[in-house]
Amino acid sequence: MRLPPFEVLEPATLKNALSMLEKHKGKVKIVAGGTEIVGLMKLGLSVPPYILSLRKIKNLQGIKESKGQIIIRSNTTLREIIESSLINDLFKGISQAANLVAAPPIQNRATIGGNIFQNSRCMYYNQSELFRNGLKPCYKAGGVMCRAVKGGNRCFSVYQSDMAPALISFNAKAKLEKSDSSRTILISDLFTGKGENPHSIGENELLTDIIIPIPKGQYSSAYEKLRIRKSLEYPLMSSAVFVSGNMNGEVIDARIVLGAAGSSPKIIDKASKVLKGKKPSNKDIEAASGAVLQFVEVADNLPVPASYRRKMAVIYTKRAIQKALKDLRKDR
Repeated sequence: MRLPPFEVLEPATLKNALSMLEKHKGKVKIVAGGTEIVGLMKLGLSVPPYILSLRKIKNLQGIKESKGQIIIRSNTTLREIIESSLINDLFKGISQAANLVAAPPIQNRATIGGNIFQNSRCMYYNQSELFRNGLKPCYKAGGVMCRAVKGGNRCFSVYQSDMAPALISFNAKAKLEKSDSSRTILISDLFTGKGENPHSIGENELLTDIIIPIPKGQYSSAYEKLRIRKSLEYPLMSSAVFVSGNMNGEVIDARIVLGAAGSSPKIIDKASKVLKGKKPSNKDIEAASGAVLQFVEVADNLPVPASYRRKMAVIYTKRAIQKALKDLRKDR
């Protein structure tokens, strides 16, 4: 499959990049590692006139600690995150999520910004142009029907980032810049919840920083992911868990975030409340894991049945909670 014609923009500075985004607003796609956008272009699912490469902007890479928080620049590769002792020590769940993305060749090129801004997917949509031409267009392709859910009145495509749920479990923020201003918002607020267009970001905005506050006191985290093969797989269901507590093993705070359970990551407050204020027993862990079930929104549009993915949401959440609590009870 050949790529469609396009013009490559290669700014050397962030200022130039923001200026180009403003000039070509609505006509340009950003390329970081390029591990997703190139595939979409080959399938004819994205045909931008301009591609803006971040490759030459060196100061968009790196990890640093500043004023009680860790800042990951958006063009930092997943490999750098995996090998960062700072990330592994402070945010084990985030390190685990990066380590479970695809396979090493992808991790070497893919960036944290690109992973967050990956598009939602559906097996009826992510197909060749020849396949799609034989069908009426669905909501995500500009039509008025959903192929995954008969009679569905919206797009049920699935957002399958590994990094976003793990970052949201730590209340991480995103800094978005454009030519004349910037804003910092929670990563959880980057999502629309709509499969057709899952991200809430301006066409002239660029993600520059991921900002993760370092929790105080004793805390732990874990990330679990369902996939068929141990390589080159998007999550079919995932669960990110953060817990903080005291030396007695009592949970002070908890956040449980599901991935690949709809068109955006889902924060399951009901499950977190089950764990808070107590030293969780096996019965509590079962109750917290079971609480996620009613919030899992899945359709038969990925390689495994929706009913199976729902069951796995409970099991993988339970595993993540158990791992996080086990680590919390260790001396830090």
